[in-house]
This record gives sequence, C-alpha cells and structure tokens, in this order.
Amino acid sequence: MTLREANYEVERLTNDLNRLLKDKELLETMILPKGINLDKILVDGGQLSNVIETYAELKELEKWKNLDRRILESQERIKNYMDWIDNELRILKKYDKVEQLVVYYKEIDTKEYTWANISAMVHYSETQCRRIYRRYKRKRNV
Repeated sequence: MTLREANYEVERLTNDLNRLLKDKELLETMILPKGINLDKILVDGGQLSNVIETYAELKELEKWKNLDRRILESQERIKNYMDWIDNELRILKKYDKVEQLVVYYKEIDTKEYTWANISAMVHYSETQCRRIYRRYKRKRNV
C-alpha cells in the first residue's frame, strides 16, 4: 500500500464515519423526548416514566447497537491508518532531501508523474531516481 492509497482510505473512512454519526444523530432525534408544550399543562402522572421507558426500549434496538459498533470500528481503522502513515513518514525522513522528493513525487503527490518528469524536477537521471525509489520500497517493507 502506498501513502497515497492510505491517505485516500483515511479520507473515505472519515467520510463514512461522518455519515454514521449523522445517522446516529438522526436516530437520537427520533428517539429522545421532544420539547414540552407549555400551553397544555396536564397533571396526569406517569407520562414522563412512559417516555423514559420508550426511550430505554428504543435505545436497545439492534440498529442502535450496530451503529455504535460500526462507529467504533471506523474510528479504530482511521487510527490504524494514521499510525501507519506516521510510521511511513518517519521512515521517509531517514532519507535525504532528494530521496524524499523522489518518493513524494512518485507516491504522495496527486499528479501521476513519469520518471522523466521526476528526474527533471530533482535533477537526477531516470535510472538514479528509479534506484532511489527501489531502495526506499525495499527498506520500507522490512
């Protein structure tokens, strides 16, 4: 997996997490007690406990549990990807500036650069750029 793919996956998971949180918020607004209407004051007892019982029953829905589980899963996966990206960037910092640029242009930058473009930008030959990138990929997998 490249850094670009990992960044895309983090963005996709963050988008999915936001959707799940909005779904949970929508479910909570359907379940939670609404505001009270003060112009009709009733003295009948037991209505509040009925609302609380309904809330407790609805909270136990399988959908609610499944939503919480999926939210936690998404948060953990985002954390794992972010840790992986941090470790990869730490490995990348072990190289000098030109090697960092070669790897940046090949993996991280959103434009698809050819080896000729990369060699022109870093002022190294194409074969040297390939060698630098190959050495980075080999060290990274250890």
